[in-house]
Amino acid sequence: MENQCGQENRDSCECPCHPGTGAGGCPGCAHMHGQHSKMGSGDVFEFVMAMWHKASFTAYSELMVEKLKKRIEAVNGPVMDKVADAIMESMGKEWQAMIQKSTAKRELHEKLAKIFHEGIQKQK
Repeated sequence: MENQCGQENRDSCECPCHPGTGAGGCPGCAHMHGQHSKMGSGDVFEFVMAMWHKASFTAYSELMVEKLKKRIEAVNGPVMDKVADAIMESMGKEWQAMIQKSTAKRELHEKLAKIFHEGIQKQK
């Protein structure tokens, strides 16, 4: 999950890596809130630990999304499948109509070109 701190609101941060601790407790967001973090100190170990910390929250968030997807699929999957089928059927019909319209336009252009060409030949 990317950092969601906003420049316009420096006192609050939506970043999930420091709930309840404020932006100062987040090594990845502190600099965005005008505070210094250990990441800027040049300590590679602190930087790596901060990266692992943020990665763990990202992994947990992704796992939660996957769990929710499974439950949504179990409850609403058949209905969503029917909706998807109906939409795909409609889109297929619209696509065919666009192809037919395009074909009709091309045929009209060809007929008009032939008519104009014949008119020019008769004038010679």
